[in-house]
Amino acid sequence: MSGEAASVPDLDVNALLTAKEAAGYAGVSIALICKWRERGHLPVARDPETGEEIRDDRGRPRYRLLDVAKAENATRQRAEQMAQGILRRQAA
Repeated sequence: MSGEAASVPDLDVNALLTAKEAAGYAGVSIALICKWRERGHLPVARDPETGEEIRDDRGRPRYRLLDVAKAENATRQRAEQMAQGILRRQAA
């Protein structure tokens, strides 16, 4: 990601992040955060009482820090598995 990293709240796993903050935390682009959401890897935070998505006054989604960390970890693990498969095929 180019430019300054977004400021991330202290490690409150329920902290609500913007896409920019989520991208800064995960070390990826804002576009990738949107792809994670579209693919179902990163849920939009929901209000625990109403179950409704949490969005700002302009309709932009908010993400929980814990969900961002989980999506980043799962993506990294998938990438490592793919790389290992490629290396095994090259060695054979």
